[in-house]
This record gives sequence, structure tokens and C-alpha cells, in this order.
Amino acid sequence: MTTVAFTLSRQPIRVPARRRGSSAVRASTWETRSFLGAAAAIAAAFALALVYLAGTTGVASGGYEAQRLQSSRDELHRQNALLELELARLDSPARIEAEAKRIGLVRVSFIPVIPADPLTARK
Repeated sequence: MTTVAFTLSRQPIRVPARRRGSSAVRASTWETRSFLGAAAAIAAAFALALVYLAGTTGVASGGYEAQRLQSSRDELHRQNALLELELARLDSPARIEAEAKRIGLVRVSFIPVIPADPLTARK
């Protein structure tokens, strides 16, 4: 609200009225700023908590994955050892000879060899 005053020349001059409640406006601004500051602090704390939880969840799941992979590796080592034992058993000359006799094969004392010279291609 403005008040009108007159000068000697009778022209009106507008004089701004005193602001009643300017302290209320300042208090309102201070309250708004403090509320926004508190809200920003809470939002930052929430964001930090989310980042922390995401990190710890990632570490925990990585640990579980490492444990699963280690147990899988151990199982594969065990299977490999069993297969190597079976290979050694199946690859032994005594077993091969016994299996050959069982199916009726006989050991040959003379192995004929054909020379490769007459079989070469002529130019």
C-alpha cells in the first residue's frame, strides 16, 4: 500500500508505505531455506545409504559367486582325477592284451612290410 503526499507544486508523490510483516517474510524465507537444507541433507544421506547398500550387496553376491565357482572347480578336479585313473587302467598293456584274447585276436610274430618305392607316382 502506498501513501500519496503533495509537494509545494501540488504534484502527488508516491511514498512507499512501511512494510509491516517484512520480518514475517524474512522468517518465512529462513524457514524455507532451512527446510530445503534439511531436505537436501536427508536426500544426500538416503543416496549415500543406497550407494553403500548397493556396494555391500555386490560384494556379498560376488562372494557367493566365488564360493560357487570354487566348489565347481573342486568337483571338476575330482572328476579329472577319476578320469585319469580310469585312463591309466584302460591304457595298460596287460588289459589290452587280455581284452584282445577275449575277443579272439592273436599276436602276430611276423609283420609283413611293403616297400613304398614301387608305389610312388611316376613323373
